[in-house]
Amino acid sequence: MIETTRLTLIPLTLEQLHLHIADNHRLEENLGLQKGQRVVSEPVLSIITYFTIPRLQDPALDPLFHTMWIAIDRQKQQIVAEAKFKGEPDETGTIEIGYGTYPALHRKGYMTEMVGGLVNWAQQQSTVQRVVADTETENVASQKVLEKNGFRLFDRIENMLWWEYIV
Repeated sequence: MIETTRLTLIPLTLEQLHLHIADNHRLEENLGLQKGQRVVSEPVLSIITYFTIPRLQDPALDPLFHTMWIAIDRQKQQIVAEAKFKGEPDETGTIEIGYGTYPALHRKGYMTEMVGGLVNWAQQQSTVQRVVADTETENVASQKVLEKNGFRLFDRIENMLWWEYIV
């Protein structure tokens, strides 16, 4: 668990991931939270089903680098955003992060705060040397999240921008 100014970031267990994709409120009930704006849609549903859950079933993998993390607004007692690392650090110490919030909660600073909390956590992991993320060239909001958290643009491939944060 990670605490930021407004948020509590929680890595979901395998059981909680099943609740996360079961419907839009079973996870909240399990965690004692208020129903909010959370909706699991594609591509997140496929990512959880075909990548995250199978990896959490492998005891050789570190679940914190494979699970979905949720952000809970402590005042509202609602889930407001989610993010995940896309695996353990590679041979260069690089991990990739992906993130998103729900349409009704855009422009409230949740993603900036959540990404900042996860980057701070990653800095404390001895095996992590760099965090990368990609954004589409048109996704200015996502680019601002990364810029506010100290990421710098290092590559462009077609319509994708690649960002890095050196730990």
